Amino acid sequence: MMSLSNERLIHDPLEWDALVARYGLDCYYEYAYFELAQEPEAVPEMYIHPSESGVLIYPYLKRKITGTPFQDLTTPYGYGGPVFVGRWSSDQVEDIRRHFLDYCHAERIVSETIRFHPLLENQELGQVWCETTTVLQQTVTVDLTDSFETIESRFSSMTRRNIKKAIREDVTVRVAGQDEYDRFIRLYRLTMDKHQADARYYFTDHYFHQFQDGRLPAELLVAEQEGKIIAGCIVLYGQQFAHYHLGASDPAELAARPNHLLFAEMIRRAKALGKTALHLGGGTTRNENDSLLAYKRSFSHRQTSYTLGTSVLHPLLYRQLSEQHLTHHIPSSQDWFPAYRTPVRQLSPREEQSL
Repeated sequence: MMSLSNERLIHDPLEWDALVARYGLDCYYEYAYFELAQEPEAVPEMYIHPSESGVLIYPYLKRKITGTPFQDLTTPYGYGGPVFVGRWSSDQVEDIRRHFLDYCHAERIVSETIRFHPLLENQELGQVWCETTTVLQQTVTVDLTDSFETIESRFSSMTRRNIKKAIREDVTVRVAGQDEYDRFIRLYRLTMDKHQADARYYFTDHYFHQFQDGRLPAELLVAEQEGKIIAGCIVLYGQQFAHYHLGASDPAELAARPNHLLFAEMIRRAKALGKTALHLGGGTTRNENDSLLAYKRSFSHRQTSYTLGTSVLHPLLYRQLSEQHLTHHIPSSQDWFPAYRTPVRQLSPREEQSL
């Protein structure tokens, strides 16, 4: 399917992960992470293009657009995007991009969405790769190169007090067994209910159970009180970085401050495992006063940007698909990309009549 001998598409998990290991890529690039995708018609695919300067490695999900012969590309939930190994100029990236677009047009790919990795800084050359890049919001990273005592001294005074309170309340943190994910799933859904989260954050049981089989470099940490799990978080481990993935807590037990102790122990464990940074992610909104972002900032002052890259590869089809999608629905977000996948709610009969 590729026209040139030096560019390839990779689908084989063994070959895929061999490249991830060879180039020291993060856990978000592992094949097993791409398999987490809940969409049944999403296919993990890796585009690789060697050059005199190095190699471009770009994994993504290729998704069918339901009811059409068309497809689109996206980064899985989390972060990723193209990695430019070696020294690259803008002209070299533009040249390879032209080859990649030939493939996209042959495959009837309508759009491309990239959530750039905040710690790899791949958005710099990514601005050449994509039509548009937008800094959406700030995220928080904990630098793990100092001693834990030094890291802890940078916690806010309120956070340090809450950690001490959790210890006084006999809260403890440990690595959970593989058979304890079901309790975490229940807590996670309670947490989503409390925050009235969008439907896309209600992951299926299958999604969580994929962390249990050991294919992903992940752990479930849980906070306990009197033998009862009252909070937990899933942590991903790459060769260099750790990532806070999903967290949950019992709304009735928040007074014991389990999350503060849980985060402190997550930081301690990531450092003990030799990671150089722990990415905590951002808030639930783009507001600088977002409460979740403020909570994460209480553990670290180091901020990193989450950048979104978007490309409309077939403008006419994109517009037609978007208009068709939104004709009989109310969008739950005004700036979703691609627009034809905007989360929506059904129109009421009265709203339908008013169109």
